[in-house]
Amino acid sequence: MTTTANHPVLVLGGTGSLGSRTTRMLRKLHPELPITIGARDMEKATTLAAEVGNATTVKVDIKSPDLGLDPGARFSVVATALRDHSLNTLRYAQALGVPYIALSDGVFELGPIVAHYAHHPKASPILLLGHSNGGSPTLAALHFAQEFDTVEAIEVGILFDPGDPFGAVSGKDLERIAKIGPLPLVKEGGRWQWAREPLSKRTITTVDGSQHEGHAAGLQDVLSLGSATRAARVRIDLAAGLVASTKQGQGPSNEVIIEITGKRKSGESARFRYELVDPEGYAAMSARGAAVAIETLLGLAGRSSPEMGLFLPETLIEPAHLIRRLETFGVTVRAA
Repeated sequence: MTTTANHPVLVLGGTGSLGSRTTRMLRKLHPELPITIGARDMEKATTLAAEVGNATTVKVDIKSPDLGLDPGARFSVVATALRDHSLNTLRYAQALGVPYIALSDGVFELGPIVAHYAHHPKASPILLLGHSNGGSPTLAALHFAQEFDTVEAIEVGILFDPGDPFGAVSGKDLERIAKIGPLPLVKEGGRWQWAREPLSKRTITTVDGSQHEGHAAGLQDVLSLGSATRAARVRIDLAAGLVASTKQGQGPSNEVIIEITGKRKSGESARFRYELVDPEGYAAMSARGAAVAIETLLGLAGRSSPEMGLFLPETLIEPAHLIRRLETFGVTVRAA
């Protein structure tokens, strides 16, 4: 494979909420890493490139098989902070022989990518990262699960504040999944199920003790958590409401509540609660997860870069590394 960190990381959709934040996170993690911002709005791209430094810009047309890019262009990773129904971005990355990150697919939308991989298993790596918050809650939950001998249930709840700069692309992704997707996927009683009411709803108790009605979401987190553990109950639920920081006049943060039921290695059996609080909101935590994924694919996180394969984040990224990165970025990680 031709991957090398000497070539720039190509961030497609690089001026959007998620793409621009991912670019900034990468720059914080790796000041010397070259980055190319792929976008349609060249004015925004140029401004962002000047802000982060050591960055170039390209105008991208995802309807074109070559994305409208110079045939001589070379990149180290292709990250898509946009929705590509054509898979042109995936084919482009694999033509270059570099890793590809898909950030927007719901669980019911994985068929085309999986089929592509089945026909091209020896091409460059594909990372499925259509998880909440760039995979951060999933990896954090699996990090905490290492404290357990047995895990019976993993339940993730995310509270969105109305004032959180959610990001147009992320909003459209969730809207699309809710509109055209099947019922949300959960694991209940050891069986995968498309959840109808009342199973599709549950009450989430947030950081300050407030209770909100949560709705199960068809995100890839359930696939990761349900396959990486033997938990008989796995779900991720989204709720909307004022977060604790907003009530305190500090602005909207992103609250992630992780509850694990099981028996700890210390012998305690109960339902244990953990919290992630990102003071910069949902899009920021999503970008942190994406940036950690990119550095891992580049071999810059203590592991060598994979040569080929189809990955979920937990099969590639060390959960403890993700936790350390979140704490470095100012995310609160705590057992509640």
